[in-house]
Amino acid sequence: MENGEGEKTGESKLVSQKQQLCRFFSQGRHCNFGKKCRFLHVRDDAKAHEKKTVTTSSQSDVTPSHSEVPGGDVEHRPPPINNSRVAPAAGRRPCRYFISGHCTMEDRCRFWHPPQFPPADNQPVSENYARPAQRMPPVPRPDILQEVKLCDLTEDVTKQLRDKEIKQLKKRFPKDQLIVQERSDGVVTYYRVAVEATDPDWPFDLKEIDIMVSFPDNYPQEIFTLDIPLDQDLPPVMARHVQQASCEWLQAKHATNQLLGKVELLFRPFLRWLDRSLERLFTEGARQLKKDIDLEKAGLQFIPYQELQATVCEKSEDAEEDSSDEGKVEKTDERTVEGVQEAPGCDDGQQQQQEEEEEASRLVENIKISDPRRGTEVKLLGLRFGENTATVVAQQITVCLQCNRCKVTADLTLTGRTTCTAQCEKCSASINAAFRPCMLHHYSDVLGYLDLHNATPADLVLQDCELTVGCLSCSQEGPVQNISYGQTKEFNCEHCHSKLSILADSTRFQYIQPRANKTGPSACAGNYKSIRDPAVQKGKPLPEKGTCKHYKQSHRWLRFPCCGRMYPCDACHDEDQDHPMELATRMICGYCAKEQPYGNGKPCISCGSMMTRGARTSHWEGGLGCRNKAKMGRNDRQKYANTNKTVSRKASSDKK
Repeated sequence: MENGEGEKTGESKLVSQKQQLCRFFSQGRHCNFGKKCRFLHVRDDAKAHEKKTVTTSSQSDVTPSHSEVPGGDVEHRPPPINNSRVAPAAGRRPCRYFISGHCTMEDRCRFWHPPQFPPADNQPVSENYARPAQRMPPVPRPDILQEVKLCDLTEDVTKQLRDKEIKQLKKRFPKDQLIVQERSDGVVTYYRVAVEATDPDWPFDLKEIDIMVSFPDNYPQEIFTLDIPLDQDLPPVMARHVQQASCEWLQAKHATNQLLGKVELLFRPFLRWLDRSLERLFTEGARQLKKDIDLEKAGLQFIPYQELQATVCEKSEDAEEDSSDEGKVEKTDERTVEGVQEAPGCDDGQQQQQEEEEEASRLVENIKISDPRRGTEVKLLGLRFGENTATVVAQQITVCLQCNRCKVTADLTLTGRTTCTAQCEKCSASINAAFRPCMLHHYSDVLGYLDLHNATPADLVLQDCELTVGCLSCSQEGPVQNISYGQTKEFNCEHCHSKLSILADSTRFQYIQPRANKTGPSACAGNYKSIRDPAVQKGKPLPEKGTCKHYKQSHRWLRFPCCGRMYPCDACHDEDQDHPMELATRMICGYCAKEQPYGNGKPCISCGSMMTRGARTSHWEGGLGCRNKAKMGRNDRQKYANTNKTVSRKASSDKK
């Protein structure tokens, strides 16, 4: 018995010592398990051969009857089979997978692995997986002079930096992308290069842009000049935008280096910035180009204020030269005649110069705004036009005015530039109002200006306003009515049947303070005291925070679609109007006067305040209301529920 047990333990030790090779590592492939793999990873062929010889000798000691195997390969011989019928057939039949290159069963395969084909274990292991990849030491880069402190900057260093920048530019761009031009005097050299976008997801058809740079003699103490040539496929508007943004970046970078006390070669950093920002610059330039095209289609011309002021200054300078020439002529004439007296033409020239400057400033103001901004400005917030909608002009509007004396509101219909006089129903105070319309378009949302006396505007009834819409396709105008807040009004042109649309979210009234005059500033102050701000202003609470005598906990006004007017509640609507009420679709917050879509039990989208009492209930309400017993009303049955329930000592100890 002891000998039998000893033989079993020896066999188990030999079986444990015999370890199969990892087929992935032996074939030169990568093993995902790494060191955790339970199969053998052999690093050298000699070690593998040595291990095989050891295993063959040990197996010959244990099982001497199977030592003679054709081919001399113990690892891939077929296992001993007790069935005599299957053994000879399996031994004669070769493994087709082994012949094709690899057998996944390896030594467990019951078919014959011919000796003329080397097994997978004896295949040479590739060097890529036999040895770990060694990290090469970093190659020391040559000392490239890219930035220098201002204290170390000399003429030789400046010339060296400039030559290095030009050398790097010529080396960076091939000859087909680089054009070198010299000015006629030969002093300045221009380098024109084609910069191509490296973004693989480039959205535009134009993939490159030509830039022209010139380096001054004291570069990099001064930034290089940059121009975008106009003789390329890029539109001029986009080219000017890219040039302006690039010059701004160069100036900002140079100013930063000056503050840090150094100078730097800026051409390569500029190319990196341009490559990163080219898509953004093209997008902004395309938007500006579309804006100009829309203005041209609408028959409008956009003149920047800087250009207008420059033209006026040129006119004033020409006038100054003419006046100075006249003064010189008068002075010479007087000196020749009188000899002693000095010509007073200088004083006349100065006075004439001051008058012309005042006229030029007035001209700038008159051109800047065709109609002076005075009174109460009526602005449509969230105004959006359709694709073919060009302009909108109000012919008649209905305004809800509030009396300054008794605070009673009433509707008043106003037409363009016609003064309307009315009396308050309660206090009989005289109310005067006039409306000066303006043109609405894609870049202006001012409907017009109100001139009011003894009244303040509360609301614009947009549903009762009569507007005239200009079509962009046929340049014809047509009337439109029944426009509601927050709803897109879609209609067709009467002439070309193009689809037009208008959308406005809300209205804002803003009183514009009068400008102080030189003759009488006190008069303007006296008039301003009698004028009050509008009753409804965005950002300020509504009167009584939106409450009424019917609902004291509702801090909002509702805009009813039946008439387009806003009231604190449906009862207030029924008291003031004689038509049947329709459910409100929009509401105005009582804390910030923000108009928004109707939502019950939801906070304001602007200030976050709760406009109704629903969230501040003190009752259980089936678990949807107050769940805090400390804040729950004393009349609620859930407040004292389960307070006298008997709890065992074990349960109370577990809770502790």
